[in-house]
Amino acid sequence: MRKKLFWALLTSLMLSFGGPAAFGASNAEFAGEPVPQIQPEVAESLDQELLLLSEAKARIWLTIRRTARYLPLVETALSKAGVHRDFRSIPLALTGLSAKYQSQGRAGLWRFSANEARALGLTVTSDLDERFDPVASSAAAASKLKKLTADYGSPVLAAAAFLDEGATLAAVTAAGGQKNFFRLYLPDTLEKSVYQVLAGKIIFDRPEAYGYSLTRTWPVLARKRQKQDQARSLKDLAAGLKVDYLTFREMNPHLLTDTVPAGAYVYLP
Repeated sequence: MRKKLFWALLTSLMLSFGGPAAFGASNAEFAGEPVPQIQPEVAESLDQELLLLSEAKARIWLTIRRTARYLPLVETALSKAGVHRDFRSIPLALTGLSAKYQSQGRAGLWRFSANEARALGLTVTSDLDERFDPVASSAAAASKLKKLTADYGSPVLAAAAFLDEGATLAAVTAAGGQKNFFRLYLPDTLEKSVYQVLAGKIIFDRPEAYGYSLTRTWPVLARKRQKQDQARSLKDLAAGLKVDYLTFREMNPHLLTDTVPAGAYVYLP
């Protein structure tokens, strides 16, 4: 009786965590680079982030809801730049695929700081912040990821450098130039973020294995992206298109005021 109860409980726990495949990702890899789980610290770090992320149910469901709206834009930018599709895990895992993400001075799908964004050619002013523009920010991110992948020769290390290039370069230098993420001593916060990306890749590649599905997503609001040659009132533009103003603002999170600056892009239905 006790043995039956034990196996029933074990089965229930396994199902609640998405089944045995959920944490047996022995063949885990990122952009073709194997994750060496033969190293105990690697296996434990990945397992920890898989456990934490897979149990953040509301967070994962919200991310899935946004996939139809933003994920194709991310994947298109990566594809155009010749960057591996797996890098989509950065916004999936770290910003919940939210174009309006903001935390500790970082913003948008790709968590750019204002200085990083400007260095990549994005506009960040009081009335226009292209970190919140999913197309512009994804193009900038893809360009940076392409360079970092070439520089470091490792997709996982490129992801680390994307998140904190200074700390990554310092760790590589301290290790005598070794460019292997899994052999470097990195700051805890950066290491954790990279493992979150690796865990996100595993979960969002096979969400059904973790009890999630893609059957319900939020509708795509914007179908066109148009450059404005002159400054326009956002309210007048919405009225002319017969679009609810609140919805129009939701479509254009990068426009911070009621005025569309000359040269800015606007998303249209």
